[in-house]
Amino acid sequence: MRRVPGLSELRRRVDAITEAADSFRVRAFFTGEKEIVEAGKFSKGEYERYLDYLLEDEFRRRLVLGVIREGEGLTIEEIAHRTGFSKLEVARHVNALRYEELVECKDDGLVITRKEEQRKVPYEKIKFIVEEGLCTGCGGCIAACPVYAITFIDEKPVIDEGKCIGCGICNIHCPRTFFPISMIRESLKGSPVNVETEGVSFFRQAYTAQTAKEKVKQVCQDGGIVTSILAYLFDKGMIDCAIGVRKADEYWRTQATLVTNLEELLGIAGTKYTVTPSVSLLEEVKRRGFRRVAVVGVPCQIHTVRKAEAYSSELLSSLGEIVALIGIFCMENFGYIALREIVENRLGVKLEDVAKFNIDKGKFFAHTKNGEERSIPVKEISMLARHACHYCPDLTNELADISVGSIGSSKGWSTVLV
Repeated sequence: MRRVPGLSELRRRVDAITEAADSFRVRAFFTGEKEIVEAGKFSKGEYERYLDYLLEDEFRRRLVLGVIREGEGLTIEEIAHRTGFSKLEVARHVNALRYEELVECKDDGLVITRKEEQRKVPYEKIKFIVEEGLCTGCGGCIAACPVYAITFIDEKPVIDEGKCIGCGICNIHCPRTFFPISMIRESLKGSPVNVETEGVSFFRQAYTAQTAKEKVKQVCQDGGIVTSILAYLFDKGMIDCAIGVRKADEYWRTQATLVTNLEELLGIAGTKYTVTPSVSLLEEVKRRGFRRVAVVGVPCQIHTVRKAEAYSSELLSSLGEIVALIGIFCMENFGYIALREIVENRLGVKLEDVAKFNIDKGKFFAHTKNGEERSIPVKEISMLARHACHYCPDLTNELADISVGSIGSSKGWSTVLV
């Protein structure tokens, strides 16, 4: 027999529908329809599907808020029981409501509502993230903006106020506004495979590995594993393209790029140590008519994609199908001016003479084209790293499908965490 909702549940649903329709995200996206469709990033149909997604998502979030209001001191498990949602979905909504300052989580695990005067305007533009020096330069905001209002200038996102419709999507996708890492960790542990949790958070298997491909050995950074994995995905027809980083010139300026075959892949092999907004190229995947993509990135870039999967899956799927997230270990990253300072002033080498960089055993190395090696302790150049890097909690790129780095492996080999 079908259950008939009680009066209090019906009232809660009506309130949730009303609040969802009047929510900041829905109103901003609804009123910006003309600008969004005319910008051309999303078709009329894609716009309507995303608006439907927003309405449904906000409706369910307001249902969670309604239960919290009624209970005024409930655990995640109790909220899940009363709404019929999974604990993961409840945690996702609670994290968003907490960011909107509609609820707060007490030390005893209880979730309560906040007073009206304590709240802020949610989902403001990410300009404040840039001004506070917290921007990682991942490029997620550029990919997400529905009206092409954000560009990357001088290693930071810049908003064109004349184009911006104030929808807050850049804020939602930014890993530095709010990032519920514990909730995302739990969502990734859904596999029945045993997960280790010692030392480097969770992983299923750890290896030290080296490519068997001679072409890759000639150009790779360490063990050539990232290049070999991508080569396998291309060979098996599992991806149409991959997002990576290439040298833009002999002076080690970098540029995010899409590669579509093995030869292009070999041309971008090796690690680069300057900020590159790689995630911004998800928009290019769609524009160039590709669908299945592998993303190679440092932790902040992988965080951006995972957050989009949690809070904006409909928009993410309209850009492309992400087949694999391949993470690179990262201690810190540098702006181009900082890299030049390290190489030319600290190491005494011209950038155009450098063949390869790497960080190993606590030192930053520059290998020159004539075979010379120069190094400096990482602790002596940490102050030159991008300010946002000092707040990163993720050395080993734990949220990627596969993480690769040199730490823990011999020269010419790579450490691989699955």
